[in-house]
Amino acid sequence: MKFTADYTAMTAAGLRVLLLTAILALPLAAQAAGVAMVTDLQGKATVAADGRPRDVTILAELDAGAQVQLAAGATLVAMYLDAGVEYVFKGPAAIVFKAAQPEVTSGAKPEKRGSSLGKGGAPVRIKPVGVAQGAMVMRGFRTGARIQLLNLHKTKTLEAQPEFRWQEIQPGAKYHIEITDDTGRTVHEADLDAASFKLPASIPLKEGVAYTWEVSARLPDGRKYSSSADFAVAPADVRAQAESLRPAASTPLSTRVAYAAWLDQMELKDEARKYWKAASADRPDDPRLKALAEQ
Repeated sequence: MKFTADYTAMTAAGLRVLLLTAILALPLAAQAAGVAMVTDLQGKATVAADGRPRDVTILAELDAGAQVQLAAGATLVAMYLDAGVEYVFKGPAAIVFKAAQPEVTSGAKPEKRGSSLGKGGAPVRIKPVGVAQGAMVMRGFRTGARIQLLNLHKTKTLEAQPEFRWQEIQPGAKYHIEITDDTGRTVHEADLDAASFKLPASIPLKEGVAYTWEVSARLPDGRKYSSSADFAVAPADVRAQAESLRPAASTPLSTRVAYAAWLDQMELKDEARKYWKAASADRPDDPRLKALAEQ
């Protein structure tokens, strides 16, 4: 019994040490938060990490104190996350990203540009974008069991009457789609010959309600395919803001990347992916844009 009591006390003490260690580590993690994000890059740039240079990519987050080397002929655009202000650097250059603004230790001074998404109001706060988001296309299921959904999977949409799209199983397959609300009530269902369905204007969807859509098909040999996903219509104020911030096709790539990052943080994944694809087409060698475009 004494051994058990001693073991319990030691275990509790160990847990307290681990908890204290985690709490003490929190300020350090906060200090390591990025101050800027790369919104465009042409040419080569590296950042010192663990004493070794690491290639910089578009959407790379730069911590306070990060030292970037920009090669000759290269151009890098970085946006400070709090203020939304952009800096355009021309190589060759050595840059230290300090908390408030960058410092060029060698090379030409950067061009400073106002908030790319500010449009006559307060700057829009952009958060860094992670690549390891939930994939928009259903993957990882056994062959012949699932239909691959191409949109409206764990996302909010700007469309009050969205179009549902999926990958065709085989030519001539017929599908059944059913849309239900958060109470399980069927909002609409239909039988289809095509691998897409546009919700008619006569079927209104409510803002902020979690909807589920399921598409299924049965082939002549008896095999059944089906998939389902959740989505919601974005609130009116978010839809209005998305429209007011939407950049023209002629704006710099850095502005369109920043807008895509904003869409992503507002959970408008489908809309963001359109911009990731366009940006990846402009910068085909950038691995992070390619990964986001393919999700």
